[in-house]
Amino acid sequence: MNREAQVVWASLEFRKPAMLQIVEALAAEQMHWVPPNGRNSIAWLLWHIAEVEDNWIRDLWLGEPRRYPFGRSVRDASREHYAAKAELLAYFHEVRDITKTRLEATTEADFDKMVHDAYFGPLSVRDVWGGVITSFAWHAGQIALTNRLMS
Repeated sequence: MNREAQVVWASLEFRKPAMLQIVEALAAEQMHWVPPNGRNSIAWLLWHIAEVEDNWIRDLWLGEPRRYPFGRSVRDASREHYAAKAELLAYFHEVRDITKTRLEATTEADFDKMVHDAYFGPLSVRDVWGGVITSFAWHAGQIALTNRLMS
């Protein structure tokens, strides 16, 4: 893995243990609890983290169709469509393994390639990976906050 890919990987892995420690300790009903005036449960956030990490790279950089292992995007799912905690964690780990493989195959020149996002416009592959990193950090933080609000 080249140095730039190593930075991406280290950034994604840094907060993962803390997030997993929270999620793994939760009961099923806690996974679906929504804070007052809130919108997203921990189940939604975990699903979203994996979906973004997989599909932003798949769609924007690799030109592959988006993948929805639970039959739909989390954005289109209602609570009754959410997978069980074990399935959501398996999806997260599967995507993280795919991410490692993708980063191992990424050359330094790949980070400079340009792609187009319908919302953000032109982006480098570096920018896309930066978005994946910040999305993970943001939503892992929301998982920690939601967990604290349940206490």
